[in-house]
Amino acid sequence: MNSPEITPLTPLISPLFEAYNISVYMKREELNHPFIQGNKLHKLRLNIQAALAQHKTTLLTFGGAYSNHIAATAVAAQEAGLSSIGIIRGDELATQPENWSATLKQASKNGMTLQFVTRAEYRKKSEMLTLLQAKFPEAYLLPEGGSNTLAVEGFKPLMQQIEMQCPDWTHLFSAVGTGATLAGLIKHTPFSPQTVQRTILGVAVLKQGDYLLPQIKTWVGQKPVHSWKLLTQYHGGGYAKSSDALQKKQQAFEQAFDIRLDPIYTVKMVNAFYEQLKQGEIKSGSKVILLHTGGLQGSTQLT
Repeated sequence: MNSPEITPLTPLISPLFEAYNISVYMKREELNHPFIQGNKLHKLRLNIQAALAQHKTTLLTFGGAYSNHIAATAVAAQEAGLSSIGIIRGDELATQPENWSATLKQASKNGMTLQFVTRAEYRKKSEMLTLLQAKFPEAYLLPEGGSNTLAVEGFKPLMQQIEMQCPDWTHLFSAVGTGATLAGLIKHTPFSPQTVQRTILGVAVLKQGDYLLPQIKTWVGQKPVHSWKLLTQYHGGGYAKSSDALQKKQQAFEQAFDIRLDPIYTVKMVNAFYEQLKQGEIKSGSKVILLHTGGLQGSTQLT
């Protein structure tokens, strides 16, 4: 996988933003690939290069029935000439292919072998790694969400794009699932005492997201970085959960700006931005970037 194509930084024009005297843009990463979309492209790129360098023939990874990562990995493996195996949470689906999500059906069509495990087994997936590597010595193992050190490093080209497109941005919002995307954005935002002060805000899409903080800090490392926060109050009821209010906000945004959002990640990030704006957390004169992390393949699959 080569370095990602440059995607648009689209200005969002609204009387509300004019009233607050801020400039708002959406970084259109949902356009960076038809299927390996958004942040998944950045997270998988260096991992696939590593798999090929190690002469592996298979990508093996983990995910739920609606996982964007599972969908993206199946396509990425196929494009790279690799096989793929998905360890899927929910053993009840093993004998009920008619109940598979569109994500699982498409991953299977794209060549991924699906192996279903119980939820209890899935929670112990870190303990399964040694056994899986022994069982599949030809496989390159990817964590859930594709989140590891190489995934974090994969965001450097994206931050270079953003710096080129808007060198004086002040705020960057992104949805957060495992924390690797947020860590990559923080780590690869250029820092010096002379640069404009930036704030990078991650919006956790699952409940009690504070548990992600130690891993994010480990990935970021010890280098000086700009201010950043993990916002955990905008999960909307939990992962893959929504509400009438969130759905109405998604519809309003899409109608206003003609940009599709996904209901699991990006809409919660957009909602957090509006709430932070109304609460006075974004000052007059700010230049705000909203990162579209893709996920449109799951846009009709809410539980």
